[in-house]
Amino acid sequence: MSWNPNQQPAQGPESPQPQQPGPGYGGYRGYGSYQPGSGSPPYSYNPYGQQQQQQQQQQQQQQYYTYQPPSSVTRAASVFDPTTLKMDAKSEALLSYLFWFFTGIIIFLVERKNRFVRLHAAQSILWFGGLTLLFALVKAIGLIPVLGTFILALPISCATGVILVVGGLSWLFLMLMAYRGSSFKLPVVGDYAERLADLFMKKPTQPTPPTA
Repeated sequence: MSWNPNQQPAQGPESPQPQQPGPGYGGYRGYGSYQPGSGSPPYSYNPYGQQQQQQQQQQQQQQYYTYQPPSSVTRAASVFDPTTLKMDAKSEALLSYLFWFFTGIIIFLVERKNRFVRLHAAQSILWFGGLTLLFALVKAIGLIPVLGTFILALPISCATGVILVVGGLSWLFLMLMAYRGSSFKLPVVGDYAERLADLFMKKPTQPTPPTA
């Protein structure tokens, strides 16, 4: 009798049938597998499900118990915050412009709580202090013999007039903005004033997070 190597051996009634992987998770036949017609509902076992659920619970607890104030609250200059002088914040901000940078320095050194007032006081120091220095520089040039009295007499008089007009109009406008409770910032100067307002300022106490 000849034997063909490609011929499959005959399987008798007692030969074990090869098991095909069931439709369970990962093709594993056993726990979590489901065979059609067995009557049991399909059940898929996810070994990472419990770990993901624990991570989600930890993230929710951290978000609930960790208090992080938004930037709009920490950076906002509010007129409703308490003041060191026990005055209305709008009136105190107006006083910082009353006598140019002189009152601005006084209010800035005294006021340590209200950032709205400190912003206007710092802006008064930088803006009107700069105008005062510029005015003094122009007047000093005008005192120079020949150069200031004859050659640059007309430009110096025009420059001093422009400085006084700009200073007067900005003085009225900034006092109006302060009295209305607006945190108006001048170009360039306002950005430096905002940084200066945060220096040596008492930070508000943060609310304590709830205990578990």
